Amino acid sequence: MLLKADPTDENPKDLQRWMGAGRLYFGVLGAGLLMVLAAALPGHMTTDSVIQLAEGRTGVQRSFNPAFMSWLLGKFDSVLSGTSLFVTFNVVLFFGSLAALPGLARRAHWLAVPALLAAIATPQVLIYQGIVWKDVFFANAAIAGTVLLALSVHSGAGRAGQLAAWGGGLALLVVAALVRQNGILALGAAALAMGLAAGSRRGWKAGLSATGTLLGAGLVAFIAMSLAMDRLMPPASPGAAGAGLRVIQHFDLVGVVARDPKTPLEPLQSEDPLAAATLRALAAQGYNPERVDAVSNAPGLGEALWQTREGVVARTWANLPTADVGDYAAHRLAVFRQIFLTPNILACLPVSTGVQGPELVLAELSLPARENRQDRELYNYASMFFGTPVLSHLPYALISLATMVLLLLRARPSDFVMAGLQAGALAFAGSFLVIALACDYRYLYFLDLAAITGLIHLALDPTGLGRRFWRSST
Repeated sequence: MLLKADPTDENPKDLQRWMGAGRLYFGVLGAGLLMVLAAALPGHMTTDSVIQLAEGRTGVQRSFNPAFMSWLLGKFDSVLSGTSLFVTFNVVLFFGSLAALPGLARRAHWLAVPALLAAIATPQVLIYQGIVWKDVFFANAAIAGTVLLALSVHSGAGRAGQLAAWGGGLALLVVAALVRQNGILALGAAALAMGLAAGSRRGWKAGLSATGTLLGAGLVAFIAMSLAMDRLMPPASPGAAGAGLRVIQHFDLVGVVARDPKTPLEPLQSEDPLAAATLRALAAQGYNPERVDAVSNAPGLGEALWQTREGVVARTWANLPTADVGDYAAHRLAVFRQIFLTPNILACLPVSTGVQGPELVLAELSLPARENRQDRELYNYASMFFGTPVLSHLPYALISLATMVLLLLRARPSDFVMAGLQAGALAFAGSFLVIALACDYRYLYFLDLAAITGLIHLALDPTGLGRRFWRSST
């Protein structure tokens, strides 16, 4: 997986330039890795991070976060107390993906060096990589898995190397899906991309087989690991497993009724008229498209919904898209606008440094809260990008879409797979149209990081980009 060049069509001076670019790329990458680790260690933590570390230590789930992240934190913590080892592993996982990208290039172009420097300077790399969030680990695992799959279809890898890369890519994409429920979309996109890569060389039957094999193996592994997590990390409360979906249902009901208090609420209206009346009376007071937490601003609203009989809220919520499609769509679009465009980025936790969390849990972990000089300097650095395209999902979505199109047009087998990374990131971001509960910037972090990875991939080897488009248009 090193830089390759064809001596038959390039002169020695060109080869020296390409090898020089490659060496400089790896030099910048190594320096960047050390700089990010220096900024990251021993890790930045928020309430979610602190609770998940506590879950990992005790082996019992206290939240409705996916169990795998807590379990993994616990394993690293058992080797070295705290999050330093996990953060190091996570940062190396992402930088390892960037180190593997030249293996997909026919040669290294000098454009890759400024692209890499710019990427490392973004808050998404310099600071986010040190935050102990499942969103960051999910993004790193999904990117690393897809890069390995791209290497598995690259003509420069031997049979054993291709099989190893395919197996490693599958494992990492399954891990990504275990860390974020809607992360399964990255696995699905990768499977379709692998089908395109195989089909481009061996026909549509081979393409279908490649897609089915990866998707089937991934789903089997995902289900098996999910069942194993239920045993390894049992929930403290039997109802915790479905709590996340229930919160989405409450948020949607409040959002729709806030727009139209007369919206149909069957079967809630028939089976619990008091809860329905409370919802109609308090929805406007307890609704803010920025985050579901606003429900608590209307005392009694949350309690009324949680105390309904099992299944009543779920059936009422399932009827919303047909009972009041206009208000449901308006609510969901308003919520998605907050998370995708972040019009008030300060309300959307654009970055977090130091260690914060519930005092009791911090005491249980013997982990003091932290906000030192370096933490403040990192936050101040990130704040320079608030309200700019650098810390805004829309530009990255456009970059991701353009990258995907260019790769599909160039149509190398590995290009199809790397285009699948962009498709997976865009699909993942789009899924928040129906599941978003808050506008926190980290939720769409995968989109930003996939776009950054795609740009570096293109910069490493821009040859042939758009060639088919220009030929077909002339």
